[in-house]
Amino acid sequence: MDTYGFLQALLMLFIILDPIGNAPIFHSLTMNMDKNQRIIIIKKSVVIATLMLLVIGFVGEAFFRFFGITLNDFRIAGGVILFIYGVQGILGKTEAEEISGDSSLAIIPLATPLLAGPGAIATVIYIKYRWGTAIMLGSILIDSILTLAILLLGEKLFKYLGKDGSLLLVKLFSMLLAAIAVNMIGQGIIGYLESH
Repeated sequence: MDTYGFLQALLMLFIILDPIGNAPIFHSLTMNMDKNQRIIIIKKSVVIATLMLLVIGFVGEAFFRFFGITLNDFRIAGGVILFIYGVQGILGKTEAEEISGDSSLAIIPLATPLLAGPGAIATVIYIKYRWGTAIMLGSILIDSILTLAILLLGEKLFKYLGKDGSLLLVKLFSMLLAAIAVNMIGQGIIGYLESH
């Protein structure tokens, strides 16, 4: 195995998954759940994102080609979803308040597009074609374990902020989430226009 290539792939995917940056967003979307619910949601979202990336690594490109879906389509759709969640958080209406622990939150937007988003999809496909299936598998599994550990640790750190501190973070990171969404939509539109 190409050790240097493996480390490159590992770091590349870790940066795209961005568990450190996503930890506050995960917290803001689950802050009204009890501790056990939050842990379940976090674990489920990481497992789902991991499975998605594994499937994409093996059949993703062929699947997208079959249905005529591009990464730009995925960017725009994912951006719209994130923008809705961001606006809800800014206005004080989070998904956690609305569904009271519904496990669907683990799928959208946590597993995708926050973790297994357009960037992660493109990165997994790139890793497979540059370094091979073994390195792709290893980087997905190891980065998923690291992501889970960081997100769970983040939950422990945020409890010390208290209600007011957590509420402030919700507003700040909801704004960030909306900004990320606008950027994602913009990239998708630009990419779409450039390809036509």
